[in-house]
Amino acid sequence: MSVRKRLATPAGAMVLLAALAHVGIMNVLPARAQQPQGRSESAPKLEFEVASVRPSGPLPQGMILGGRITGGPGTDDPERITYEYVPFRQLVMAAYGAQSYQIKGPDWVTPGDLRGAARFDISAKVAPSATREQAATMLQNLLAERFQLTLHHEAAQFSGYALVVAKGGSKLKESRGPVEESERARLGAGGKLNLGSNMGGDVNRDGVVRLRFRDYPLSDLTQQLSFGLSAHLVDRTGLAGKYDFTLEFGVPENGLIVGIQIALPLAPGQIAPLSREPGPAEQDGVAVVSAAMERQLGLKLEATKITMDTVVIDHMEKTPADN
Repeated sequence: MSVRKRLATPAGAMVLLAALAHVGIMNVLPARAQQPQGRSESAPKLEFEVASVRPSGPLPQGMILGGRITGGPGTDDPERITYEYVPFRQLVMAAYGAQSYQIKGPDWVTPGDLRGAARFDISAKVAPSATREQAATMLQNLLAERFQLTLHHEAAQFSGYALVVAKGGSKLKESRGPVEESERARLGAGGKLNLGSNMGGDVNRDGVVRLRFRDYPLSDLTQQLSFGLSAHLVDRTGLAGKYDFTLEFGVPENGLIVGIQIALPLAPGQIAPLSREPGPAEQDGVAVVSAAMERQLGLKLEATKITMDTVVIDHMEKTPADN
């Protein structure tokens, strides 16, 4: 079955919605890749309260190649993060808020094919007051301690898209206020996919995707679309508020998700991380979503160059230190 036909069904388009949610491995990511912040001698080192690290067994049938990360701050299980069958590259992605093509290192650390990658299971207890950013720093420190990981950061330019206000101005409406618990539940009600506390979505039989956003900043929209479209996006609208809006678009000719993401068996709430830099196949999806945003929201996507942080692995041990 072609990518278009697979996506032009409720089941196929749900893969797109799962990508836009970027839950699972993206659960503990900070908003963007960043270097660990410096600390004074008196500031405590951010660490998990308890953490076990073990090599994984054989990858179970149906598990995505990128493994699974659940729990942590901002989830239903904020005090426990579990990493299951996660390749080391994906651990670095989660720790530093980077996509796979932003990670550089030896081939055995950043393999092109994850099927033979060394995998690890980590179970970590998090302080109740910890934030997502703090949990990511805790993972950075854990990798340095257990795997003797050392790395450095380099800036690199990538082709991407800027979210900008279209000619004629924005059509967005300011948020009517924070999302109430009852409304949050309705976003995922009726068999529709719940894409987070302020976002919901569904797809009709013709493959038209409908996404609803409540009290939503455009910086978060840019991040969601970046994963859903497999493209580098940056917010250059200058609009700093929160908005209520709906976005509808049909599945494009080449599909919105291609390659590894559409080929893998994705369970609900899982997404395969990108294994490469976005290429021409993604442009069709960008064009469709950009046209829909211009008509409905007064926003659009423009091609641009984006300077991004890359994480260069200098050293790591293949076997983690004892727990």
